[in-house]
Amino acid sequence: MEKYETIGTRLRQARIAKGLSIPDVFEKTVISRGNLSTLETDKSKPSADALIVLSDLYGVTTDWILKGNSADSPSSMKDKNGEPYHTADIPTVPNKELANFFESIAREWKDGDGETRGWIIVQLRKAFPDIAEKTKK
Repeated sequence: MEKYETIGTRLRQARIAKGLSIPDVFEKTVISRGNLSTLETDKSKPSADALIVLSDLYGVTTDWILKGNSADSPSSMKDKNGEPYHTADIPTVPNKELANFFESIAREWKDGDGETRGWIIVQLRKAFPDIAEKTKK
């Protein structure tokens, strides 16, 4: 079972797992975009009302949002098409921040359309030109 380090990280992972953007969440919950952003960056903690609304929207328990240790982790969540995420497909990385980053990219890839996937490839090639060159061969 995975445990993300902060409430903000867990909220962001749950939002991404549902294929939602911050504006999407605002539309569905009327929690302001600024508040959503400060929650995901751990600049503030969710109110009880926000916690309940977000747990319902994301399909996770409030316990998981607050503590990160229930059975409702993103590894047991389903994507927007109802398919379970298979985090076992992502290589184990000892650095938690890097592992979370890889998992987020994999989810965006899985849930994204052709344009999103193309954008991800372009960004990765720009960020890692040496690796991009090796993968062409």
